[in-house]
Amino acid sequence: MRAESELRAYQQRIATHLYQNDEAFCVARPGGGKTVSALTAITELLRDGVIRHALIVAPKRVARAVWPDEIVGWEHIANLRYRVLTGSPEDRKTMLGQAADYDLTIVGIDVICSVLHELSTQPADSPLFDLLVIDEVSKLRNPTGVRAKELAKHARRWKMVWGLTGTLRPSGPENLFMPARVVTRGKLWGKSYYNWRKDRFYPADQWGYTWSPFPGAEDKINAEIAPYIVTLAENEMPQIPALTIIQDRFDLPADARQIYDDMAERLITNARGKDVLAASAAVATGKLAQIANGFLYDPDTQLHALRIHQEKKLWLEDLVDESTGPVLLVYEFLEDLDIMKQVVGQDLPYLGAGVSDKQSDRNIKAWNAGELPFMALHPASGGHGLNLQHGGCDIAWYSPTWSPEMWEQTIARLHRSGQTKPVICRVCFANGTVDGLKWNRVHLKMTAQEAFEAYLREHQARRAKAA
Repeated sequence: MRAESELRAYQQRIATHLYQNDEAFCVARPGGGKTVSALTAITELLRDGVIRHALIVAPKRVARAVWPDEIVGWEHIANLRYRVLTGSPEDRKTMLGQAADYDLTIVGIDVICSVLHELSTQPADSPLFDLLVIDEVSKLRNPTGVRAKELAKHARRWKMVWGLTGTLRPSGPENLFMPARVVTRGKLWGKSYYNWRKDRFYPADQWGYTWSPFPGAEDKINAEIAPYIVTLAENEMPQIPALTIIQDRFDLPADARQIYDDMAERLITNARGKDVLAASAAVATGKLAQIANGFLYDPDTQLHALRIHQEKKLWLEDLVDESTGPVLLVYEFLEDLDIMKQVVGQDLPYLGAGVSDKQSDRNIKAWNAGELPFMALHPASGGHGLNLQHGGCDIAWYSPTWSPEMWEQTIARLHRSGQTKPVICRVCFANGTVDGLKWNRVHLKMTAQEAFEAYLREHQARRAKAA
């Protein structure tokens, strides 16, 4: 168990900022210590009688594993009494009714809508409405998302609201509206996303699918939200071992290339004697990603796969043969996972759809204990919050991802504070395919996020100097 004196200076500063502000964001890269900083602030608020209770909302696995582990890992917060809401709706209702007996109620965001429904019956002076903490608040960035709209609707009932995240705007400034609406209860930019967007952005295409900020609008948006945010200065980032990214490239075999080009150009191709049709360019993009990975789903069943090539499977076989330590294997499609099981073994542990919560917890513990030579992971199931740095330092992507946020967050499961070895990240890459589009999209978007974080650091330095 770690002592409070081991908190870094910036973690103390984050805790102080949260303590002093009813509406606040903490933006810090994965592994920066957001959780313990928030728990430190909560402990002090409870001690001083400012709050009676805190409700923590986090990604499902983070709620069940990371927050409880952090509490028992530090002396100064180890006495916090908490409950993780689990079980049926009736079970959760009973637990909420007992909240006065605990300091913290921790709930997975997957059930937040039903929890908010139960909370609607609670009186306004309930301890449950003292403090709301939303971990990975960037997940609320979709203005039409049901969870985001429900939280925005109910957030005004809380006296204090904090949002924690590693990437507040992973795809651009438009991502900021809904998290800001929830955390500030609409005080910053109002309640209408579309009115806010109309004043600051213009349609970048004739259909209005994508929008770009007016000249100077992005700087104005940043300046408006920055006072709510605490973040890390450049020299405060935890020192962690180096990250090396290796692209393992290959060319598609001639027959696979023909199948790929037919789908790209005509939205129809023939694979293993079956015609495969894409209803639109968007659907074709998904099928092109399948072909790059070596297969196409059977058009008759959408379950079985038509094998196109084995280049990525051969890459995986070589990687497994040459591995010298535990490797985290990242997959996109269920067919990718099936191939991984063919290579590694049918009992390959993984985190993803189809794995129970209890089994996921066992897999995470076994990985961190160094007991698993390989574990598979889907970014959507393990891309936020999980601490996997104790189990290994090698990660291998069967294919790139489309999502800048998932790329950064998934790598950060290993490349984070507490990692003791250099992290090697390998990416299997089919030349001349959508793998290249994924790669370019991810890295262009990461540049935008880094620019935003640099702005926040500059604003914070100016604010500190003025004080």
